[in-house]
Amino acid sequence: MPIDCWNDVWQKLHQQIVNVDVHNVNAVPAEVYSTVATAVIWAMRLALSIVLYLWIDNMTRPIYAKLIPCDLGKPSETVRQPLKRRALGSLGKSRAKFISAEETTGVTFDDFAGQEYIKRELQEIVRILKNDEEFQDKGIYCPKGVLLHGPPGTGKTLLAKAIAGEAGLPFFAANGTDFVEMFVGVAASRVKDLFASARSFAPSIIFIDEIDAIGSKRGGPDIGGGGAEREQGLLQILTEMDGFKEFTSQVLVIGATNRLDILDPALLRKGRFDKIVRVGLPSKDGRLAILMVHARNKFFRSEKERDALLQEIAELTEDFTGAELQNILNEAGILTARKDLDYIGREELLEALKRQKGTFETGQEDSTEIPEELKLRLAYREAAVAILACYFPDPFRPFIETDINSITSQPNMRYTETAGRIFARKSDYVNSIVRACAPRVIEEEMFGVNNMCWISAKATLEASRHAEFLILQTGMTAFGKAFYRKHNDLVPNLAAKLEALRDEYMQYAVEKCSSVLREYHSAVETITDILLEKGQIEASEIWDIYKRAPRIPQPTVNPVDEYGALIYAGRWGIHGITLPGRVTFAPGNVGFATFGAPRPMETQVVSDETWKLMDGIWDQRVQEIRSEASMEIEEEKERPQLLMASHFL
Repeated sequence: MPIDCWNDVWQKLHQQIVNVDVHNVNAVPAEVYSTVATAVIWAMRLALSIVLYLWIDNMTRPIYAKLIPCDLGKPSETVRQPLKRRALGSLGKSRAKFISAEETTGVTFDDFAGQEYIKRELQEIVRILKNDEEFQDKGIYCPKGVLLHGPPGTGKTLLAKAIAGEAGLPFFAANGTDFVEMFVGVAASRVKDLFASARSFAPSIIFIDEIDAIGSKRGGPDIGGGGAEREQGLLQILTEMDGFKEFTSQVLVIGATNRLDILDPALLRKGRFDKIVRVGLPSKDGRLAILMVHARNKFFRSEKERDALLQEIAELTEDFTGAELQNILNEAGILTARKDLDYIGREELLEALKRQKGTFETGQEDSTEIPEELKLRLAYREAAVAILACYFPDPFRPFIETDINSITSQPNMRYTETAGRIFARKSDYVNSIVRACAPRVIEEEMFGVNNMCWISAKATLEASRHAEFLILQTGMTAFGKAFYRKHNDLVPNLAAKLEALRDEYMQYAVEKCSSVLREYHSAVETITDILLEKGQIEASEIWDIYKRAPRIPQPTVNPVDEYGALIYAGRWGIHGITLPGRVTFAPGNVGFATFGAPRPMETQVVSDETWKLMDGIWDQRVQEIRSEASMEIEEEKERPQLLMASHFL
């Protein structure tokens, strides 16, 4: 801008400045006082909040120090310790329990018995994890994950405790429910923090119990609104175990669940859980080994007597888990102390076994006296079951003894198992149906249909289940070789055929069971008297009575007519006509082709009387049609006809 212009501007501004009047120079506006007062008040509030925060933090620090350990060991100096933190504001931090390499859980692999191959697998994996460089030279890498699954009480968590006690590695134990919270993002944050902590202590082990709580399949019903948060935690687990980012630290993840069927397929694939191990029910030798482990701190009269008693208990506890076996010995010890005895005996072990089976739920053997009439019914039921077990013996599951000391809707017969059962014949399934009918048949025979009670209520239900299993899932009947998991999988036409064939088997089972019990009526009465007198009877005595008792000959029971049952159920309506017509029904070609039954040489022909009746009905119908047609012709002739113009041409 030229200098002349600046001069003009300055002259005008100078005149305005000179003409300005200033009043009250020493006064401060009232608005300034208000602003300063507000600032002072808020500063005091902030200072008070800081003081209160520091006081609360100082008071709660000892409490959180006890709940959440701050020192988790001594990792390498180059890695920052991620869990040295204060508890306040740690919502997204992992809640896993940490066990350092120097600590022990008090549980070793010696405490796990019954399934040695699982123990060897886990010991080998831990050895690979600890000596990673040695195995890497051989081209072997440690599996990233091991999933233990099986029924409850089989020792999955016990195995994890044994690994933590013997591995000599840092161990992080968490539960599947520890990750999910009501706040969004907490599950993924806790998973990330858990794996980061484990990598800082590598090589280390992470154990997630009940992993199905966070690892179940995605896309299911979102009950309660927490499905999205749980899925975020699952996705973070998938990423941490085998994601795009490669982690050099060695971390072994061990999961445990009894619901393998609901886990997400991405979690089960190789590269995440490389080994999926089933921890199932122990065998007889496995049960004996488990009993020996839990009997180490129990008092017996001698080692020889202890071995004999535990061998007997192992034979009587088919399908028992390790937790149930441990509870039997503990219950036997309680009974021994109650009776003020020095040693555990056979009586205490057998009573503990009965309690484990559920007969002590109401304390009935101590406080409830069984009525005489009910005791008589129980004795007849057990006698009938024993006779049928002798008539149709199961070589792979022989019975041991029975009693009337407990009131249940199931027979009190106790069985054992033998080695070598690898197959079952059709006759074995049919015999099981007959045996299951024994309680219902004997009560009906001895007390009448109108005087039956609840102790045989489940007999027909059990027999019906056996029959449906034989028909639907074995492919051994005329129903065909297709496999159906349950009754609801059938279309309506097949459901009707199933019911007809099942009723045929049930009718045969009831008739055969009645025939056997009438034939061995003397043996039934003898066993009943012994049960009423002693309360129990051994298998050897039952067999002796069965072989020596006089028999009453009975008429032969007709075998099961499978094809006849299917023909009767599917004769009407299959071919779309009301009457079958002049055809010969072949039993192997009934209904749909899915039956797959072979065509037998003999066929079922409709009787001549039936054809005469059908011919008479048909002739009568033909005569009615002819008479109706004649009447219509006569009526047509009698009607007046209209003349057309062409008639006159």
